[in-house]
Amino acid sequence: MSTEALSFVPSRILFVLAKMDPMIESSRSQTGFEAPVPALLFQLQDDNPQTARVPAAQQLLLPATPLAICEEIGLNSWAALKLYEDGWLSFSPETTLHIDEAQEAELRFIGSLVLTGCDRLMLGRLLAGLPKPYAYDLKRLYYDWLAGRWRALPDPRAHPEAAFTDWLETLVQASDIGSLTGIGELSRDALARVKSQAAQPELASQTWSASSS
Repeated sequence: MSTEALSFVPSRILFVLAKMDPMIESSRSQTGFEAPVPALLFQLQDDNPQTARVPAAQQLLLPATPLAICEEIGLNSWAALKLYEDGWLSFSPETTLHIDEAQEAELRFIGSLVLTGCDRLMLGRLLAGLPKPYAYDLKRLYYDWLAGRWRALPDPRAHPEAAFTDWLETLVQASDIGSLTGIGELSRDALARVKSQAAQPELASQTWSASSS
């Protein structure tokens, strides 16, 4: 995502988007705001935000209350009720005694957007293409301002080579010679061990043939 594309985004919204996932680095943009720099975003193939949806069937062992979640994230209980009345939440925080995992994710997702300064108009724009209910894991998706839609963040475990390449590029940009040197030494050691293991069966076969003759 270019810094030009982020220049019009309110700083508070950038802050919460930068906190959504540990794979998002921060670098200062030309505007003076802390602009999130997504890692691996351009190597991700399946970025459907539905992959970040929390299943409704998952029930918490110790179900939380809407009030407890509101207090945890700093959302006013009246604001949470207003979100339900305006159609942003699928359940009433006032009459629902305990919530399941999907409802908790929904309250955290919408509540976090409100806490960053999103009003009705901004919520309408951000959530226009996202299916309800908004039970999405904040740590698994981000908003692409250029495309005007939500995208799922890549899972580094599903793209290990891309994650490693991205990390190397980060170290190069930071001129981290020590880390790059260490990686090189570890790589050479790993390669030597693999070659040694590959040579052992052949050596054993030659030894067996010599003893049999």
